[in-house]
This record gives sequence, C-alpha cells and structure tokens, in this order.
Amino acid sequence: MKVKIFAFAALIITVGFVAINTVMVKKSILEVKNAVLSIDNAEDKLSATKDAYKKFKSHETYISLTVNHEDLTNIEDCFAEMIGYLELGDSDGAYVTKSRLVSSLEHLWRLSAINLDSII
Repeated sequence: MKVKIFAFAALIITVGFVAINTVMVKKSILEVKNAVLSIDNAEDKLSATKDAYKKFKSHETYISLTVNHEDLTNIEDCFAEMIGYLELGDSDGAYVTKSRLVSSLEHLWRLSAINLDSII
C-alpha cells in the first residue's frame, strides 16, 4: 500500500511541476513575442529589436531547461538575422525575418503545453 501511495504522490508532484513549468515558460515566450510584435510601432526598430533580444536572453536560461535547444537556436538565429537586416537598412528583409521569428516563438509556445511527453 505504501508503494501505491508513494507512486501516486510522485505522479501528482510531477504533474504539478510540469504545470508550473508550462505556465512559466509560456509566460516568458509570450513576453518575448509581445516585445517582437511591438517592434513595428517603435521609432528606432534596431534598438527595439536589440531590447527584444535582451528580453529573450534573460528568459533563455529558464526556457532551455525544458525546451529543445534546436528551437532556441532557430530563434536566436532569427534575432541575429533581423538585427543584421536592420543595421543594413533592409526593412523588407527584417520584416520577413520578424515573421519567421514570431512563427518560431508561436511554435515554441505550442510545444510548451502540458502533454504526455512533458510528464515522462
């Protein structure tokens, strides 16, 4: 009987930690996504992009504990490409890259949901 209680308690604790992690990761991703989306309204798009990248970097350590590193690398590459386009004054290239970046963040947000893979 003690083994069953321990197993049930371990399952509940694991599900609880997964739920807390999901909320925290989704909140971080949403914060970065909103910073990226606000770049269009900024006076200085390059500065706003660098600020959004700093925001991403501040959350990256926590996110990387439970998220695929390839997805984080894709996001980082998009930021680097977008900053490069803006430094060159190519707003069309930056816009396309921003769309890819937003898509990557949304993909990461979807992957962060509670599912069986998160628990096992």
